[in-house]
Amino acid sequence: MRHNIIDFLKESVQKRTSWWLLAFLFLLASTLGWGFRRGSLPQELNKLILTGHETLRTEEIVQIMGIQPGTSFENYDLGQMEHRLTSHPRIKSAHLEKKTDDQLLVEITERKPNYLVNSDGHLFEIDPDLKIISMDDVRSQGLTVLSGTFPREKGEVIGAAFKDLHTSVENAFRSYPALKTRISEVSLHEDGEIFVYADTPLSVRVQVGTLFQTEQVRKLYAVLAYLEKEKVRPKLVDIRGEDAVYH
Repeated sequence: MRHNIIDFLKESVQKRTSWWLLAFLFLLASTLGWGFRRGSLPQELNKLILTGHETLRTEEIVQIMGIQPGTSFENYDLGQMEHRLTSHPRIKSAHLEKKTDDQLLVEITERKPNYLVNSDGHLFEIDPDLKIISMDDVRSQGLTVLSGTFPREKGEVIGAAFKDLHTSVENAFRSYPALKTRISEVSLHEDGEIFVYADTPLSVRVQVGTLFQTEQVRKLYAVLAYLEKEKVRPKLVDIRGEDAVYH
């Protein structure tokens, strides 16, 4: 989790040459004079404190919020900026709070991807609620891929076939946690056949059948354990019957 403090005023001064600095000081003096004439000073946003973000970059968050350095707080609607942030697929929630006259605290909670979905030539990161976090912008490593032709609607992967596959894989990993580090992909073909691809510590393709439930998961775990122990390296293993068949 990152914690960033962006000092817009400091960055602005460092980047400008001396004559720009003189112009800025002149403008500041004029503004101060105007403020004193009005009886108050404009409150500018000069420092942004970001916390909670892990995959989103600082510049992306600033762009989403629409922040311009040195702009008066009066020109910003914090509720609207919160809405912009929470509308981003990677952000689950956001809280904005004005800390001082020129400082804004932004607390972000990001959605956590738990699978990649390979469908229609695109890669999607999804969270446990099946919400799409990204498309062709994978920023998380080591996620198992669920492949097939799966419909999408309103930012979610939908359809009974996908939900059944997702639930089956979740149950398999819950029952045999060691499978999660070994299986790189679970593919649902158009004919309903399910193939599992293991790549650690050995690479093998396993034909499971049309169901990926307790019995098949147990077989898969036993087969992979046997292959690892005996150092057998077949290209394909068929576990649809009572006995595993190696090819």
